[in-house]
Amino acid sequence: MVFPTSVETPLTYRVPEEWRELAVPGKRALVPLGRRPVTGYLVGTRDRSPVADTKDLREILDAEPLLDAHLLELTRWVADYYLCPWGEVIRTALPPGIDSLTRQMVRLTPAGAAAMDGGSLLRPGEREVLAFLRVRGEAALPALSRRWRQARGVVHALARRGLVELIGEVRPPRIRPLTAPYCFLAPGVDPESAPLPPRASKQRAILRTLAAAGRGLPRAEAAAGSPAALAALIRQGLVHVREVEVTRDPFAFPEGREPTDLPRELTAAQAEAVALSTSALAERRFLPVLLHGVTGSGKTEVYLQAIQAALAQGRQALVLVPEIALTPLTVRRFLARFGGRVAVLHSGLRGGERYDAWRRIRRGQADIVVGARSAVFAPLPALGIVVVDEEHDPSYKQEEVPRYHGRDVAIMRAKLLGAPVILGSATPSLESFQRAQGGRYGLARLPQRIEARPLPRVEIVDLRRVEGGDRLLSPALCAALAECLARGEQSLLFLNRRGFSTLLLCQECGSVLGCPRCSVSLTHHATRGRLRCHTCDFERRPPERCPQCQGSRLRYLGFGTQQLEVAVQERFPRARVARMDRDTAGTWQAAARILEDLEQGAIDILVGTQMIGKGHDVPNVTLVGVVSADMALHLPDFRAGERTFALLTQVVGRAGRGDRPGLALIQTFNPDHYILRAVQMQDYAALWEAESRLRREQELPPFARAVLAVLSSPQADAAEAAAKEFVRLLGARGIGAGHLNGPAPAPLYRVRGRYRWHLLVRGPDAGRLRSAVSEAGRRLRASPAGRGVRLDLDVDPVSVC
Repeated sequence: MVFPTSVETPLTYRVPEEWRELAVPGKRALVPLGRRPVTGYLVGTRDRSPVADTKDLREILDAEPLLDAHLLELTRWVADYYLCPWGEVIRTALPPGIDSLTRQMVRLTPAGAAAMDGGSLLRPGEREVLAFLRVRGEAALPALSRRWRQARGVVHALARRGLVELIGEVRPPRIRPLTAPYCFLAPGVDPESAPLPPRASKQRAILRTLAAAGRGLPRAEAAAGSPAALAALIRQGLVHVREVEVTRDPFAFPEGREPTDLPRELTAAQAEAVALSTSALAERRFLPVLLHGVTGSGKTEVYLQAIQAALAQGRQALVLVPEIALTPLTVRRFLARFGGRVAVLHSGLRGGERYDAWRRIRRGQADIVVGARSAVFAPLPALGIVVVDEEHDPSYKQEEVPRYHGRDVAIMRAKLLGAPVILGSATPSLESFQRAQGGRYGLARLPQRIEARPLPRVEIVDLRRVEGGDRLLSPALCAALAECLARGEQSLLFLNRRGFSTLLLCQECGSVLGCPRCSVSLTHHATRGRLRCHTCDFERRPPERCPQCQGSRLRYLGFGTQQLEVAVQERFPRARVARMDRDTAGTWQAAARILEDLEQGAIDILVGTQMIGKGHDVPNVTLVGVVSADMALHLPDFRAGERTFALLTQVVGRAGRGDRPGLALIQTFNPDHYILRAVQMQDYAALWEAESRLRREQELPPFARAVLAVLSSPQADAAEAAAKEFVRLLGARGIGAGHLNGPAPAPLYRVRGRYRWHLLVRGPDAGRLRSAVSEAGRRLRASPAGRGVRLDLDVDPVSVC
């Protein structure tokens, strides 16, 4: 059994004789772990236990395995490769909320009641807990901990003396199938001859409606506005009511409707890309294909026709997209082509919607799954082709345990199944491009836009030559916006920083109002009148006086998308301006509404963060303005240049996708920076030449493998000492200073009250590197220096900030 906790090694339990045939790998079981029952995952069986004393399984929770042998093998690989517990990976692979919940309940024993009555000697805090339990009878241990800080230690001390008992309470899963009352015509009932009074026209109409439907109808629909008439039919036994399971699917394709989008004629380059994938598909051969196509070159049509070939062979398809906000747009294309054969999986869905989609896929009712990162674990039993759109996107890497990369897991899944995988991007990751250059991946290029439309012209605006007050919207950008509005065309303004102002400065003492838990300044959100930390979500009202010196001369500095939106509205009062960032598009539905308004021409100028730079195709957008290109260029991260090139190229590529040419203006204080010049020419080869030379010299990915180690503690000295001890332990495993960057305080030194040190561990051999880091981490956790310190390991990190 493995568990969705920090327990890293599988534990062995005895299966009672009557459950032997039911104990199949891939099922969940309720087992004792410590003092309480927990849900675990059964991953294997053996004839003999490796230990003498084993506990019994309490209950097997599933009739059928939730994970087949392939997904068990895949999740095991993820756990081994990314140095995380297997149970955590399995929990990620399953819909959230389906596990039985357990909690520890504390109950007063007769001995505890006697101790209260007899005046026994009780330590501080014990009498309060016992008195509370005498009134309540029992209480959850977490509730007691919230009431008294030391409650957990007090309760365990009382339990050892027999004054209270700890009981594991099992609660039903939070997410379950949804049922609704449906009305059915009773067997043998004829609507025309049913014995109804002459004036019961509404009742007879209901019977006719049910007969015409040929199946059950939801109670409200069957009543047709006459619930009393329906109730009378139910009392007479002419209509039966049954609870029927219903599917929660916000993307449901209407029954009876046929797909409307037909395959389009391919260009020679598109046809070559499709042929490369379908040949591997026919041979059931693993082949990663890097589809390197400029923005607007028709990569999606390649995906669609390659998937059609898989469906024709009776196989299934998995399509990953990087952003939840992009999913509705991609789904729309796939629904139009394939209809109800498409299912959607992503974390933006409600729990019940995600659960129903997962069950529909598992039952074989969908052949194509479209989703974000976690959809890589979709239970597709006949998977034949995998597509990873925008394969370079850093959002494919999960930031919490398990820190897997969706693209790389997709590639491994295809490898295990002997299937092709298409990696599409206008700006491939250096890792994928290097593998394609070396022959490990197939390479297909789409060098031109559809119908040979030109790429947008890109101009760089040198902000050093612009007066300070005009630097948010330079004269050149304002003139371009005015011309665009006059022609009835649409514009995008990109600024990758949300909020109104980035910091609040006291002009008397010079202090900046920062987050009390993180080493970052608070961002002003004017629409809500709040200061907010974008790292831990701490919020507060803006103070009237400086907390440090009580001065009153407070000034907001910096700018974000809110301030940009206000500036555009003031400059162009007749324009229809909208904003798209995490504040206005926190859900996929909100993002879809904004993009739909843009497509329908209801927005003249859309201001936004990186959310506006991916996935949508609006022919009337002819102007893109990058308000500040400098923010990401100088981050202390070896991927900063690559990431900036990809982001700006994608944003610039939104312009000129129709019949009219596009223009992009990039505002910067670094007009000669090699990354911006490469973006201006939309020249990926220039990026590769510059970045690959730097990476090769410094032994960084893709020319080496890397693991990022972050050590954190509420005490700054403890984090530093642990980082230095970790370096010593790595040295003992043969990894010296020449393969380390650090240790050093992390760029975000304090996050959520924890001080952080980090180091990047590099090496040519991935297996040896992971083994050394894992063993050093195990020894650190067992050492005095590791006490109270959290060690987070990120294999193949996409960011070191």
